[in-house]
Amino acid sequence: MNKNLKKFSVDSDIKKAETIPSYFYKESDYFNASLDKIFANSWQFISHYDELNEVSLFPFYFLSDTINEPLVLSVDKNKINCLSNVCTHRGNIICTNKDDKQLRCGYHGRSFELNGKVKYMPGFEDVKNFPSDRDNLKKVQLLNWKNFLFTSLNKNQNDKNFFNAMDDKLGWYPFDILQYDENSSKEYIIDAHWAIYCENYLEGFHVPYVHGGLNKSIDFSTYNTETFDNCVLQTTYSKSKESNFSNIDNCPLEYRDVYAYYFWFFPNIMFNYYSWGLSINIIEPISKNKTKIKFLSFPLQDNKQPLNKSDSLDVVELEDQNIVEKVHVGLNSKLYHRGRYSPKYEMGVHHFHKLLCKYLN
Repeated sequence: MNKNLKKFSVDSDIKKAETIPSYFYKESDYFNASLDKIFANSWQFISHYDELNEVSLFPFYFLSDTINEPLVLSVDKNKINCLSNVCTHRGNIICTNKDDKQLRCGYHGRSFELNGKVKYMPGFEDVKNFPSDRDNLKKVQLLNWKNFLFTSLNKNQNDKNFFNAMDDKLGWYPFDILQYDENSSKEYIIDAHWAIYCENYLEGFHVPYVHGGLNKSIDFSTYNTETFDNCVLQTTYSKSKESNFSNIDNCPLEYRDVYAYYFWFFPNIMFNYYSWGLSINIIEPISKNKTKIKFLSFPLQDNKQPLNKSDSLDVVELEDQNIVEKVHVGLNSKLYHRGRYSPKYEMGVHHFHKLLCKYLN
């Protein structure tokens, strides 16, 4: 990684501030620095706890298109461990599918307990000081929030209160009756930088111009943005009882006219709460010109995610992708450098850019 990256800053006063410079999106060194300084140290989504039912092992890769770190969840007497999935003997991948029942390397037979400790290794009877701690599988940070599981490669990542702002706002939400719907969940690849997608998500300024169907369903005059240390919350109210929160029994009276809560957590996790349930968006960088978007659908019990309506997620998402890809082309122009923020509508984008400066400089 280039240690001589040009530093950039964003004024804390949004009325004076300029957006981050266009070279952030164009130069590979900034993309690589983002992976190393931001993503490797961040909490990343793994799975919902329900996916671990009836399995002992759950192999996965931390940001498979870039960092690609092999990890595995192990369930040991109802305790979940997150471990390195690389054998400490010669570096082979240990667990390759969810049907595996034990951590046994298929290369030379080294086996491990479900907590990562070496269990047995053939041919090592005469090896001195074996096994030692370095022969055990390394443990990786694990965060369980409402049965949603997250991990970080930063061994010092101890922010177990990462989702506090969401707890404070939505502690009443019936998380216990959310059910993952694979059929409604989607995955997209877009031709755009990951940060542009986040920027678009972090402002409702574009809704009247890009999302005609959504704009008819919400009362745009109520659109509100709040910023917190590591996240942004956007809320807007509904024009109709058909799409507000009045159908949720536990919903406090003052929130029943809400159309949606849009929570974004730095750098790339989005929780979108609707009357029908929850959509989690995971924004995964592939390259400086390409991004993977995962939409994970968790309807409330006896509900389904609406599809093919003018304001439904599948329609709004394609509208967003179209504009984000155009912005990506524009930001690569030789004639564009930096823009300005709307103090009324772009507080979320401004906050995101300040966080980028904090972690990259």
